[in-house]
Amino acid sequence: MEPIRFEFDGFNHELIEKLCSKISKALEEYDFSGFLVGCTFEDYLSNEGKEILRKEFQPLIVRRLEESLGKKADYLRPDIEILINFNQDLVYFLVHSVYVKGRYKKYAKIYQTKHYCFRCKGSGCEECKGVGTLSNESVEELISKHLIPAFDAEGAKMHGAGREDADVRMLGNGREFVMQIISPKKRSVDLKWLEAKINNCEKEKIEVFGLEYCEKDYVVHIKSKKSRKVYRAKVVCEGPLEKTDIVIGKYEIKQRTPLRVLRRRPDLVRKKKAEVRSAHIEGNSLIIEIVADSGLYVKEFISGDNLRTKPSISEIIGTKCECVELDVIEIIEQESD
Repeated sequence: MEPIRFEFDGFNHELIEKLCSKISKALEEYDFSGFLVGCTFEDYLSNEGKEILRKEFQPLIVRRLEESLGKKADYLRPDIEILINFNQDLVYFLVHSVYVKGRYKKYAKIYQTKHYCFRCKGSGCEECKGVGTLSNESVEELISKHLIPAFDAEGAKMHGAGREDADVRMLGNGREFVMQIISPKKRSVDLKWLEAKINNCEKEKIEVFGLEYCEKDYVVHIKSKKSRKVYRAKVVCEGPLEKTDIVIGKYEIKQRTPLRVLRRRPDLVRKKKAEVRSAHIEGNSLIIEIVADSGLYVKEFISGDNLRTKPSISEIIGTKCECVELDVIEIIEQESD
């Protein structure tokens, strides 16, 4: 929201009326409950002078705005902060975000969030052909294009409880997420209607469900959750497949950062656990179900990644294996300690 300018001609009731009139007009299109007022007084004033104005003049502005806006000042959870800067003769507005939580399923080969180019970080370069991103769409963008107009907002940002690779489908009970709706003019939208609209328009790519309003703190909550994931993988092996029971079992894995993510992840060895709980032959492929710790790179657990992951399905079977399809079919969530 753009700041508004006013003319300062002394601390008096006329200034209060002019300020409140301009502020009320600027907020006409905004839906909000409570507001908070903050003032920055001129630098030449003494600390004592500033304190007097905060105690005497600022409350007069607050009371007049309550009358003009028909809203109450909220000192704990305001929807909008009104920041009056007497040094610059400007009024700034901080419109607090609206947060919506839910779960999504992903059926297409797309990223979870807008995927900026690793080289230029979004500014545009030869590698990304000047666009700044590595893809044309994502789960975040597919949801945002419906949320932004519905809330008449400036933008939206997704916060996910973990993520999956672009070529991995997210099925089963879905993945939890929170959408942060930035600088919205509307704060109350029928989420059931919005959910149906998204699912109708994007049904070939994603599905969302369980949309509810939540507080900002819920972002921290979902990011602090611990979870295990159940995967279904289609594996192509170079050698003949005769028995599948040799891969069934529980494994303690030492996994060095995979080569495919080494340019953006530190080169570390991580200890993870996984259980292959079922396996069967389908044509010339092996279909396996894996329960894995959060953070395990499942594709590399299958291939071995040039011995950077040990043990691996390739090592256990004794032939080169490659994961050609991977689905998350369940997220087993545990609350953080």
